[in-house]
Amino acid sequence: MISNKNRKAASVALVAVALVGVRTASAAGVDLGGQEILIGSSTAEQCNSSQVQIDYDVAYDAALQGYGVSATQLSGLDERCQGYDVIVTLSGPGGAPLAEMTAVVDASQMRVVVPATTPVAAEQLTGVSIVLKETEA
Repeated sequence: MISNKNRKAASVALVAVALVGVRTASAAGVDLGGQEILIGSSTAEQCNSSQVQIDYDVAYDAALQGYGVSATQLSGLDERCQGYDVIVTLSGPGGAPLAEMTAVVDASQMRVVVPATTPVAAEQLTGVSIVLKETEA
């Protein structure tokens, strides 16, 4: 039986942070190349030992009067991560969080939608972090 202390330690160890440079969006389009990150730590049991690819869905947002990030696309998630919670945080200048989304991993590729109530301007996005956390029973 795994204790809550060990679960929390494993969850913390699964934090993955990737700072990505996102070019300013323009009406002509956006080139948001995916960034790869490694999830896990050599000191904790990992659900994913391969790199996770992160891409973004960008669309014009009338509320922002410009282009906004509408979702993140995650791929490369290991089958062992299915059932885990994934928490995606989009951050801006100085590491300030712009939006946080939570979903349950159900496939090796998944789309995590940015809530309409917290639009993220593409030009403000400077980083992303994901956390894989075992769902507590």
